[in-house]
This record gives sequence, C-alpha cells and structure tokens, in this order.
Amino acid sequence: MAKAELSGTVISFRQSKHRQDSRQTIVHLARREPTEGLLGARVVWRRKDGLRILGRVVAGHGTKGALRVRWSRGFPPQALGSPVTILR
Repeated sequence: MAKAELSGTVISFRQSKHRQDSRQTIVHLARREPTEGLLGARVVWRRKDGLRILGRVVAGHGTKGALRVRWSRGFPPQALGSPVTILR
C-alpha cells in the first residue's frame, strides 16, 4: 500500500530577532490539511542532481496550516521557495 503524499513549499527558516536556525524551516502546504495528523511525518527535499535531505514535521506554525520541519542536516538557503514532499 502506497503512502499518501502531500506537497508543500519551503517559505523561510525558523528565526527570532537575533538568530536563524538553518536546521528548521517553515513549510506552506499546497492545500490546507489539519496539522495534528501530520506531526512526525517524513519530509523529503530533492535537488535536480539527486541530492536529497530528509526531515520530520515537528509542529504546526500559525493558523493557516503551515508546518515547522526539522531537517537531518542544514538546509541550503538557495532552496528557499522550492517544493518538498510530505509522506504520511
């Protein structure tokens, strides 16, 4: 049985007034989903040459259905605005 997939877009890094965390990003979903059901889901970002970075959904962000994702390694800033796949 195949896993259900969602798509999203990486919007920004998690940040505060004086600090930016390159291992956590905010992901906006293509269609609105309840974030409670997505906690712990795997997230995959793929580059055109085959490099992929894996992450997990750790929390919701805001009231419009965005997610906070923690990556296994630092997320490249050139990839902001690129699509990601969320596997349930």
